[in-house]
Amino acid sequence: MRNILKKTWAVIKYNMGSLLLFETGYRIAVFFLTMQMVHGAVTFVLKKQNFSYLTAENYGEFLASPLCILLFFGILIFLLFLFLVEVSALLLGFQYSYQRKKLYASDMLILGIKQSISFLRHSKISWIFCVALSAPFLTAYFIIREISYIRVLEFTARQIYKEVTPHILLYTVIGVILVISFLLVFALPYCILAKQRSLGGIWAGIRLLRKQWKKVLAGFFILHLVMLGFIFVMYLLAMTFMTGFVAFGTGKSGAVSRVLIYSGYMEMALGIFAGGVQLTGSLAFVSVIFSRFRVPQKKEVPVYELMKQYTWYQKVGRRRMAAILSVVFLLFEGSYLVALAASYDNSLETLMGDMKITAHRGGALMAPENTVSALKSSIECGADMAEIDVQETGDEKLILLHDDSLKRTAGVKKKVWEMKLAEIKKLDAGTSFHERYRGEKIPTLEEVLDFCKGKLDLNIEIKYNGKNKGIVNKVVRAIREAGFEEHCVVTSMNYQFLEQIKKIAPEIRTGYIMTMTYGSISKVSAADFFSVKYTYVDEKFVREAHALGKEVHAWTVNYRGDVKRMLDMGVDNVITDDPVMVRKVQNQESGSPVGYLELLCYALGI
Repeated sequence: MRNILKKTWAVIKYNMGSLLLFETGYRIAVFFLTMQMVHGAVTFVLKKQNFSYLTAENYGEFLASPLCILLFFGILIFLLFLFLVEVSALLLGFQYSYQRKKLYASDMLILGIKQSISFLRHSKISWIFCVALSAPFLTAYFIIREISYIRVLEFTARQIYKEVTPHILLYTVIGVILVISFLLVFALPYCILAKQRSLGGIWAGIRLLRKQWKKVLAGFFILHLVMLGFIFVMYLLAMTFMTGFVAFGTGKSGAVSRVLIYSGYMEMALGIFAGGVQLTGSLAFVSVIFSRFRVPQKKEVPVYELMKQYTWYQKVGRRRMAAILSVVFLLFEGSYLVALAASYDNSLETLMGDMKITAHRGGALMAPENTVSALKSSIECGADMAEIDVQETGDEKLILLHDDSLKRTAGVKKKVWEMKLAEIKKLDAGTSFHERYRGEKIPTLEEVLDFCKGKLDLNIEIKYNGKNKGIVNKVVRAIREAGFEEHCVVTSMNYQFLEQIKKIAPEIRTGYIMTMTYGSISKVSAADFFSVKYTYVDEKFVREAHALGKEVHAWTVNYRGDVKRMLDMGVDNVITDDPVMVRKVQNQESGSPVGYLELLCYALGI
């Protein structure tokens, strides 16, 4: 095994320069192409479905649209082809290195495209299944990281995740896919290098794996430990040097802002880098195993002879093509860096406003959520508002409760609409938080309005559970009877609730709770402000909302770096579990000296 791993490093090292140029240029180009394709497809489908915005309410209809399904599979097939080109180029490059033959990055690109097209011709439609089944194991690092960066993909993944019950089913499916992908790890080498058809390549790959499974398992285990360690070290070094550059080379003013902006770009690049490391290391190892233990066919043409077939390429010249590829890559990178610089300048143009602080779920960090004790804590810590969740009992009374079930907070495995107020009032909502809150009761909305009057403004979120269609009128009546119209806002994920409020009580400010910021908000007229998950808040969205005369509230912001980012973008209100921490960050003097270690903590999200 030691010799195999040494040979793996040798085939990577031999054509290292060409490998780095090809992988860097190709992966960056494919990544941004993917982002543009996904963005364009989502925007097109939204327009065709007459949706102004992608929300938790309409995502199901959006995903079920025949047009969405068609575009999704079209993009998927195209990306599978791009992946096939990359795999083909790397495998052929490693074969060159194995045979001690030099090659250029342009050679890898040309060979990758040619061999991929050849594979498509003799495998017909079956190539899709072969590549799709082989890809997950080889691209796990990239998929895991980038699905959380491409916002519409993260939103879709989280919504699907919520619908899977139990969640272990989802994990089981993912595990099965990864196992199948691992079993087919030698399929593509047989298809690309030995020119076998998809089915033949799959079975040949399984036979090779069966014979050498001990070496393959042990090798991949060691290899992945090394790759993960390398990725982690490079990430720490990059953040360390970036922080040093900001701390000592660009001046103290706005240092935290620059660190947060730069670290965001570096986090994005991490997925591309990690995916490249995994694919390169894995394919180099697979290539060595394939070359050592496969029985070659008679009259098989050596890989390094393939380049001689492309006479047009030989006429242009390998060095000239490599130079052209390098220039194209530099121009692409230059354009991207200019775009980043422009984005950075725009982000710093936004002045810090008078950002308000809202205590999440009444003050859930300090006391049992959605209770009077939590609200007392919010008042004591100086929060501007407290966010509370309102639901309707079985006898149509309004109480404070976040979940549909009372299990988590009160220990009763019943839905809120299955119990009457008198029954709920007997429950203990405090012990689950801490023993000293034993006996804490679940309050009604009327009790909370009476307690908070003159002390604390409220963000009243109306929860939608399908059983409370008449709840809006009751909430408005309670607010008016308490004289609380000027001291509260009403929010909901259900846009129809907001439309109802604007019809019966236009004086009450409303906020639309949005899981993500995708689409046009110009037609969301029933909302006076937008309450958005903080990970999806960016400068563009804040500017668009402010241009419409509407505020942006961000939830749930619990880390110093995220608070500073919200401040820099001009967010009007942050909903947090830790109002004291937010106030401390807010009260920092603009441009005040920040030490290197503190900046590094911001960069690493500590």
